[in-house]
Amino acid sequence: MINAGCVMRLSAISLLVLLGSEESFGGFERRYVGPRSLATAGALCAFGEDAWSYYYNPAHSTQIGEIGSFYTPYVLGLQEVRAEGISFRSNMFGFDFGAAVHTFGFELYRENVFTLNLSTPIYGFLFAGSNINLNQLYVKDYGTDASVSIDAGVRMLLSSSYSVAFSVANLNSASMTLSKDRLPQTFTAAAAYRSEGFNMGVEYYKEIGFPSAIRIAAEYSPVSFVTFRAGSASGTNSFNAGVAFRFLSIHLDYGASFHQVLGITHSFGLSFVFRDMETGED
Repeated sequence: MINAGCVMRLSAISLLVLLGSEESFGGFERRYVGPRSLATAGALCAFGEDAWSYYYNPAHSTQIGEIGSFYTPYVLGLQEVRAEGISFRSNMFGFDFGAAVHTFGFELYRENVFTLNLSTPIYGFLFAGSNINLNQLYVKDYGTDASVSIDAGVRMLLSSSYSVAFSVANLNSASMTLSKDRLPQTFTAAAAYRSEGFNMGVEYYKEIGFPSAIRIAAEYSPVSFVTFRAGSASGTNSFNAGVAFRFLSIHLDYGASFHQVLGITHSFGLSFVFRDMETGED
């Protein structure tokens, strides 16, 4: 039998789902994965190639080899709840592939997601990709459950600066638990502008059963080794921002979400770019 402390903490998780709305953090909701996504409110469907870009659009083609990790010590003021993950991406024979695992929760409630990603250019300007996710749920005194979900996405380069993209999460309508609760199913349509020192993305985001949202994000690099980020999503009552530093192959990232009611969420990231496929440099 679950004790009172467990019930209270699981209730806190449910409260996050209800109050977080479009930025929910419980029940395998499409939460922020990595400090870049936290800093940009998740508006990375049409731009944002890095170790975690597959999560927002499986069609991202990084053309680099990278190992990335992130750590979120607590979520929306709940000191016990944390998130963390590690991801690997590379390119071989014209295909981008990746593998990642990220986890969310605490000792009584834990969500683990294991992902395999594959993406490829079709015509040089059109990219397509897919994720296969193993979603594992653990609740103390209740046991574990798991299901497999599939994500898909496309991205089109209209020019060297402009792109559009579309992605869908849980394309196969995977469900979990004895009640067959469907995992969140989301659709995203996005457009982005990219230049050497400035990126901007705007997207329409819809999760079935919840109101749609507009997400917007911007990144500015005054110098080559520093990038400032900011973003926001309608319906969340929060503002997101962050900064990244690049030292040769080492990238350090920080992202934060400032919620008017639930407090601040911090996320820290470290990645290592071990090979640039475009230049051929190690």
